[in-house]
Amino acid sequence: MIVKKLGMVSGGGFPGAGYNERKVAEGVARLMAMENVDAAMRHKVELLHEVGFDCAGEIEKYLKERSRTYGNTKTTRFQFHIAASVKGQVMSADELTDFARKLMAEAGYGRQPYFVYYHHDTDNNHVHILSTRIQPNGFPIPDHHDYARLNAAANRILSSDINRDIQRMFSYGYLTEGQFANIIRSHGYKFERVKDGYVLFRGGVKAATISLSEIVRHLSQENDSRKERAKRLHAIIRKYKADIADGKVQNVENVKGHKGHKKKIMRRKANPDIRKIKGSNGKTLSQEEQRHLSELLDILKAKFGIDIHFQKDRNGEIRGYGIVDHNRKMAFDGSKVMKLSELIDFAQKQERKASPLDIYRDLFSMEVRKSGMDGIMSIRLFDGSEHTRTMSPRQSVWYFNSPESEREDVAIRIAVTMFSTEIFESVLQKYPVSDIGSRIASVNIIKMHDGGRAIRVVSADGFSATYPMTADELRCHARLQGEAANSYLHQLAIMRITHEDATALTNRIKELTAKSTGSITLPLRQSDYTPEQAKAFIAHQSTVLARLIPCDTSSTHSANREWEVGMQSRYDHIDNQQSGTQLSM
Repeated sequence: MIVKKLGMVSGGGFPGAGYNERKVAEGVARLMAMENVDAAMRHKVELLHEVGFDCAGEIEKYLKERSRTYGNTKTTRFQFHIAASVKGQVMSADELTDFARKLMAEAGYGRQPYFVYYHHDTDNNHVHILSTRIQPNGFPIPDHHDYARLNAAANRILSSDINRDIQRMFSYGYLTEGQFANIIRSHGYKFERVKDGYVLFRGGVKAATISLSEIVRHLSQENDSRKERAKRLHAIIRKYKADIADGKVQNVENVKGHKGHKKKIMRRKANPDIRKIKGSNGKTLSQEEQRHLSELLDILKAKFGIDIHFQKDRNGEIRGYGIVDHNRKMAFDGSKVMKLSELIDFAQKQERKASPLDIYRDLFSMEVRKSGMDGIMSIRLFDGSEHTRTMSPRQSVWYFNSPESEREDVAIRIAVTMFSTEIFESVLQKYPVSDIGSRIASVNIIKMHDGGRAIRVVSADGFSATYPMTADELRCHARLQGEAANSYLHQLAIMRITHEDATALTNRIKELTAKSTGSITLPLRQSDYTPEQAKAFIAHQSTVLARLIPCDTSSTHSANREWEVGMQSRYDHIDNQQSGTQLSM
């Protein structure tokens, strides 16, 4: 809830009466309460409203008559006109009117004559309260620091709702403190990071505090559900980006007005951060790009309950974004769902002819960015894992000197040679050649000569292999007990064996590449392959992948990749995931 003071006017007038009565005539407001107003005046206003007449003159005259100063003050600022706004439509007209009564009592106006109007001509329901500052004794009610005083009163009245908001925030899944900060923003609060936690503000005044220990205590763990939802969000965003670029989606608008009155279309306010975003050319987005992005944010919010919050660096530059999914109560780093560069790119892509590289488009997405003279390659595999490496000078020259129309294909070739083992590993995990788990007889943790820990995997035929464990793996195992700990070691063994298999396939393809290109030896680092060697490497690898991946899933690249839409073959059911989630005030 935000309370704003309006209409600071001199001259002893009450122009707020005309403003509110005009809104009533337009059908976007109605008079809800007349407090401390005599019966004759109440009857007159009700009668005139019943037949559709404007009561501005009567109300202003009434307030002037009850603003006699008897020479006790020199001020002529008699009008007290405030608006109390709640985010969205989560409070009804009656609830807002009840809040207005409590607010006036808290602010020292409980015995003053006042009129409460309910407005619904914006995205957020709100009430206007019109009264006089002049008390019956002729002295004005002090108005120093009214803004802070009124909002502090509002926070006191809604303290139980604020506590519920905080509990609701903790019901969301988040992995980092930054993601929790976005959850705070999505619930309509501003905040300040202090040493021991966060101070939350509403209306510019302190509303609550949240300790850092409490935030850490509610941290979630990465799991399959989050990964699947991230894929789903990627598919939703991409679908509506394409529809907006094709002109198939119109602005999300609200239509306001009562029965019998003309409907009024209210457009949503554009996110001001959009104007600060810069494209790949280092310039701010064009007016059309800004409009497209604003439409996308409106659709995601209205249809799916998805909030996007852009993040700035110290210089105020937009460097990334976060996502709060109110439908599933999860927060994500935007880069885990879709890179910022892809989110803001609404350029319509030309239809691409079938290509041997299409099999890779179904396995990973990628991004290349410049760092100094060289490039940095990042890929996101279909299993949700991400990998980043610095490109070699040769690769950087190959990519950045390629024509724009060929860069995507060049990037794929570079990515495949840089991350071939990781690609094989993810494919073998999803489409295993054999049941590795059934071949494992036992898995135990042993101590190595250097003091570290490793897993010893004994196969059914008696052979054993040893694989070092990382610090993260040891910590994860230490948190588990009994069968869960044994299952974790078993899965770790399968991952190690799968990695060995992926490495073996990569090495065999290197041998074939050397023969087919007439090379005596290949560079030790795949990042140093020449373009010819990279193309030959891909030709051999794509043949192997085509054998590993079942035919029904290795078809040509399409706009509805199975791994991105959560095992759905079409987008038909995406719109069924509407949120319906409402935030409190």
